[in-house]
Amino acid sequence: MAQRKSTPIAPASGDERVGPYALAGLLRRDRLGEVYAGEGPDGTVRVRIATPRDDPAPITAVLDQLAQLSHPALAPLLDQLVDPDGRIAVVTPADRWTLADRRRAGRLDASTVGPLGCVLLDGLAELHAAGLAHGAVSATEVGIDAEGAPRWEDAALLPALSGSRTDPALRRAADVADCASLLRDLGSLPPELEAVLDPVASGVPGAIEEAAPLAVAWREALESLELPVPPPGVRARIPGLLAPPPRPASRLRARTLPAWARPVAIVALVAAALAVVPVAALTPGGAPLADRIDAYAPPRKGMELTYHLRGSGLDATVTLRVSDVRTIAGELTASLEVTPPLQSGGATLPLGLGGSTIRVGAGSIVRTASGGSVRDLLLPLAPGQSWHDRRTGVITVQTVDEQRTVLGPLSLSTAGRRFDRCVAVALASTTRLASSETLSGSGTLWYCPGVGLARAHLVASGQPLDIELTAVR
Repeated sequence: MAQRKSTPIAPASGDERVGPYALAGLLRRDRLGEVYAGEGPDGTVRVRIATPRDDPAPITAVLDQLAQLSHPALAPLLDQLVDPDGRIAVVTPADRWTLADRRRAGRLDASTVGPLGCVLLDGLAELHAAGLAHGAVSATEVGIDAEGAPRWEDAALLPALSGSRTDPALRRAADVADCASLLRDLGSLPPELEAVLDPVASGVPGAIEEAAPLAVAWREALESLELPVPPPGVRARIPGLLAPPPRPASRLRARTLPAWARPVAIVALVAAALAVVPVAALTPGGAPLADRIDAYAPPRKGMELTYHLRGSGLDATVTLRVSDVRTIAGELTASLEVTPPLQSGGATLPLGLGGSTIRVGAGSIVRTASGGSVRDLLLPLAPGQSWHDRRTGVITVQTVDEQRTVLGPLSLSTAGRRFDRCVAVALASTTRLASSETLSGSGTLWYCPGVGLARAHLVASGQPLDIELTAVR
């Protein structure tokens, strides 16, 4: 790696340079800073520009440590530069695109997710063995080179940039859980592979919390299915990461549920919508909202939020109360109570909140709901960020698949207040009943700083349901 230099670093505006690198174009902005395509003395590169909160020394120390690691699943550090204002440029080889880009182009099949999981878990195991955690595991942080070989980008940057004091063991366990969720969401997997990932992604007590053992279990499941299994420590070229398979033309046939089943499907959508999470009460500090999911949640124990629900046969008011906040088994958790209980079509409407457990993950808010867990919000809160969760056994429901996608920032007026820097999230929900009938629902959720869910518009079985925050106490 080239010797660290002190050089001015400025955003690209046509013909900007960072040391010997010409910034060819902005690829994205996120919680870590900015990512540019660049041209250097030896060809095309990726340039990450970040600004530490205070002293850049901790991040440069981490970069020096990373430079000593050599693993095909970790993007090699080509150069690092620091300017007089403390900004840092991290230079790595150019990627063809990210895993997030590939996922938006089409779902991945098991023959692609299988070897990808081996590579990503091996890379995390290498990081963890060096005493580091990635800290920002997501599809946008997986680069794919021109030959289809995946690798982690920006390893260990977020913990160093944020000055996080979280126990390193917890950060590493969060890496593993987030990687399991990432792999699970990439496509439809055989039950044998889902069985490896689900306990880890859902935080089931006793589930695997280390990357190396999970990699072993993952390889064993792949071998049992006779799927491709790259050996540890090799650079794996995975053709399915370069382009999605062609999609056959098809027409979807809409299904209409019988009237008796519709309230159950509405219950599932409402449970997904009222995902108000009280974790701001758990995490101290004042980081920028875009970098802290907990900013979009009720801030204190005892806080009460009143909502009006109208549509789909409902016209009712409910109150959500943050009933308990404490540390359990080393993790920050909170409980919610909802009153009064609602009735819909003769069935109790379980909002998925009363007695539910919420934990603060690395860059995500995870709520344990009936039948599984749901990630209400996931960093980065950037337009296009998308994630998928599945739950089972909700009343007479066999499965509930929920896809959430960040739409963008906005301002919102509700409950007699104006909220700025709210975030809109699109929800797509597919409910499969025990009778094998299915219902597709959709909607938009609006989360605002200090209160969490402020508004929702949902449609299930052709019937709209609106949820509005009317009072905050």
